[in-house]
Amino acid sequence: MRIVAGRFKGARLPTSRDKGLRPTTERVREAVFSSLGAVVIRARVLEPFAGTGAFGFEALSRGAETVVFVENAPDRARSLIRAAESLGVERSIRVLNMDAVAAVARLAAQGDRFEIVFLDPPYESEWIAEVCARDDFVGLLQDEGIVVIESDARGPESPPLKGFRKTFSRRYGGTRVEMLERE
Repeated sequence: MRIVAGRFKGARLPTSRDKGLRPTTERVREAVFSSLGAVVIRARVLEPFAGTGAFGFEALSRGAETVVFVENAPDRARSLIRAAESLGVERSIRVLNMDAVAAVARLAAQGDRFEIVFLDPPYESEWIAEVCARDDFVGLLQDEGIVVIESDARGPESPPLKGFRKTFSRRYGGTRVEMLERE
């Protein structure tokens, strides 16, 4: 898997043989970042289901200021740190080795705020609804914040997020990508 564009264009990210891991494809990342445009520049990004960190590293490559990766699996969390070191961006990331709900609560309690949140939990899970239903999740977003949700195209669309409107919904093969912005 490689970074599509930006200062790290073509850089390879570590891949895993973990069957529970489904990295965001290059095609989907390119479409998402084309839609986000300049919003990424100097953005603070949160990736609560980081896996390989493909989205977050792509964001850093395209000018994001910082990325907080949340990854529950310790081996994947260590892999994110190694990938950041290989790109020389270890000072631009934080890795929280915990589940997404605990991370949202911790980040909200610390007063962290983000311009972009990328939600890509395991397909066929209830994580999106569980995370989005939390009041502290909404509080993590800056006033102009954007939530990007990647899900299985065969499943239902994401649940409504109070105070947000859907501005983008597209299918890319078996993947659905939705973007929500504050109303």
